[in-house]
Amino acid sequence: MPQTLAVSKGLSILSQHGPLIIRGKYYDLAAKKELPRLQGPAGTHKTDDHDPHKEGRAIDIILFANKDNERVVADALVEVFLKVREKMKWSAVIYNKKEWNMAGKEFPRGGDMINQHVTHIHLEWRMADAASAPWEEELIKALDEANWVLDPGF
Repeated sequence: MPQTLAVSKGLSILSQHGPLIIRGKYYDLAAKKELPRLQGPAGTHKTDDHDPHKEGRAIDIILFANKDNERVVADALVEVFLKVREKMKWSAVIYNKKEWNMAGKEFPRGGDMINQHVTHIHLEWRMADAASAPWEEELIKALDEANWVLDPGF
C-alpha cells in the first residue's frame, strides 16, 4: 500500500527540518548495506497485512538507544512529537522501551529487542488520521525551535 499523506509529509518535513543525523544513512548489519535513517513504507519483508508500515501509516527513525549521541537526538525528537501530538493526532510513539499513546501518557514497552524499539523511534497514525496532515506548520516550527545539540558525535 502506498504511504499516507501523514507519512509522506512527515518524512519530507523531518528530512528538511529535523536534525542532520536523520537525513543520512546507517549501516544495517542484517541487510549488510547502508539504509536511510528515515523510513516509511514497509519493504517486502513485512507479511502482516495490518502492519502499520505496510498500510503506509508509520514512520521509523533509526537512532540507536545504546549510542549516547543518537539517544540524545532521539529523546529530543520524541519531545517534539509529544509537543505537537494534539495537532499531529498520532496514535503511538515508541522508543527505547517506552510507548506514548494519543493522550501523551507514557507506558513501559516490553518484549524482544525489536518490540522494545531500542534501535529506532516508531511514529504511527490510525488510518483515519493518516489521511491528512493539518499539522505541517506546527511540526516545522517545533523542529526549527528544537535544540539539536549540534548532533553530538557527528
